[in-house]
Order: sequence, then C-alpha cells, then structure tokens
Amino acid sequence: MGVEPSGVSFNAITLNPDNLPHNPLINAGAIMIASLIKPEFEDSARFSYCMNIWDRLCGDKVTYDNTVFLSERNSADTNFALAYLMKSKSAFESNVEISRALEFYFQCCSIETDAEKMSVIAGSLANGGTNPLTGDQIFHSDTVKQILSVMNSCGMYDYSGKFAFTVGLPAKSGVAGGIMLIVPGLMGVATYAPPLDSYGNSAKGVQFC
Repeated sequence: MGVEPSGVSFNAITLNPDNLPHNPLINAGAIMIASLIKPEFEDSARFSYCMNIWDRLCGDKVTYDNTVFLSERNSADTNFALAYLMKSKSAFESNVEISRALEFYFQCCSIETDAEKMSVIAGSLANGGTNPLTGDQIFHSDTVKQILSVMNSCGMYDYSGKFAFTVGLPAKSGVAGGIMLIVPGLMGVATYAPPLDSYGNSAKGVQFC
C-alpha cells in the first residue's frame, strides 16, 4: 500500500509504480484494505468486527443501510475493474477471493452514521485513538499518527494539496457529503452538506473548513 496522493480521480483505474494502490483513501486502496481485515473470520463475524470498531470510535451505535449496499454492488463496474487490475498485478495476498473482498468493501461503504457521531469519531482520532467520551482506547497512538499523516496528504482526494496548504489539518471527505476534520490533541469536527464539488468533496463543507 502506498501513502502518496494519486494525482487522479479517487476511482481512477490506476496503480502506483509498484503496482499497488496509491493510498488507502481512494477506491483501490480501500478495496485492498478490506481484503486485509480479519480474512480468517467468517463473513458475518468480519463485518461485526468492523461495525464494533465504529461503535467504539463514536461511543454509540452506527447502523447499516442495505439499500446502499445493493446500490453499491449493482453499480460497481469500476470497482470490479480495479480489483481485477490489482489481481492481475499480484497486488493481493495469494489467498484473497476477489468477490469476497468486494462484498465486504461494499458492506463497509454502507455503514451509516450522522454528523454528531462522526464528530466523536474525529475526536477519538484527535485524542490519540481514545474515545474522549468513554475513555475506550480503540487505536494505539502510533496507529493514529499514521492515519492522520495519510489523511493530511490524501484525505480530500485531488484537492488534498490545496486543502493542506489553506487549512493545514488532517481531514477525510466522503462521497455522501461528510467531512471529518482533526485538530490533533484538541478536537474533532464533522460536517455534512451535499452536494459535492468537482473533486468529490462536500462543496459547503470545504468552505466551512
């Protein structure tokens, strides 16, 4: 897995010079990460593990939208193309089943939350991986350091460079219209405001940040 901005759209069918995803925050990277999360678990336990991490991060319950899952799966030609490109370049672990990895990825894309919970998730990252409301340590501080570094350089898709120059804080946008902004050691901020700009970020959210 790389850690550099891709320089192209978040769903572009391209890999870095090592034939790996450019970073974990674009589609190819997210598919790769999905293939690496608890592959030894049964599918249901694997998804429950992922949901539990999000629950702990926000100190509440996230939900799952099956309608979004079906939509993701039924309009996934580009993601299938990315997965098979990575398979053709031997990017995956040898035992990875493409259909299983993609199914899990689509499930993860269908996890649902709101801006209030997302702000607590951002706050947990700002707090070194410990939920500020519950005191639950979800991630080690070294892991959070890596997460925030990649968010700072790649979290706003092709706008990441300008965002880092003008705002200077780690952030991650999502195509649903949300943005998480991290002020390390101080606070987390979340906005939700569709529609998106040409980069795939919330237009109003970017202006707010």
